[in-house]
Amino acid sequence: MTPRPERFSRTDVLTAALELIDADGLDQLTMRRLGTALGADPMTAYRHFAGKSDLAAALADEFWTGLSLPSASGVPDWRTYARELMRVIRAELAARSGLIPIVATHPITSPAALAVADEAIGILLDLGAPVDPALGDLVNVLVMITVASAMGEFSTPAGSESAEAKTTEDEHEHEHEDTEATLLSSLPHLGRIIAAGWAPSAERQFEAGIGAILHGWPFALPPAS
Repeated sequence: MTPRPERFSRTDVLTAALELIDADGLDQLTMRRLGTALGADPMTAYRHFAGKSDLAAALADEFWTGLSLPSASGVPDWRTYARELMRVIRAELAARSGLIPIVATHPITSPAALAVADEAIGILLDLGAPVDPALGDLVNVLVMITVASAMGEFSTPAGSESAEAKTTEDEHEHEHEDTEATLLSSLPHLGRIIAAGWAPSAERQFEAGIGAILHGWPFALPPAS
């Protein structure tokens, strides 16, 4: 007797999970809710994943395998490419902000995701990056900083009550920023820096941090550029 084909594929389950995370956040994702979203038995997702942890690991894998690496055409050197690659990762995380906690806590381990990482390293080497053990550490640190920057800027703040509460939070965001700016400028030391022209900027700080790491990273072998 021919086995009856699965009504929902692994991809169907992952797609439904992404939609739930986008709508309600990671905290609201359960295997039971996933089955309901599929219009199926609550146990449906368990046919493809052992549990929520297994599902989360697969979602992280989907993020990395779906990442489109930027073109190296016309890029003058490996540091410039590395910076652009981090911008692409940050933009992709911003577009799927519900995935950020998952990506942040699941290392790249699957063959498919490692193949993407290997391709990126290959581009850096072709552009003159040194064949040096420190390059592996550098790339890992750049990704860590990029994911942390995205989490701070794009993730739903811890303690937020629900997706519905976000509208109310947005209404008060500018009021909070004005209050914070007034407080900062009144402090004796931060006030001096603000008077000199500084203002918080997540994107500027991300760019400055990535640049400082790229140009200050120690290599045992002198880099080609």
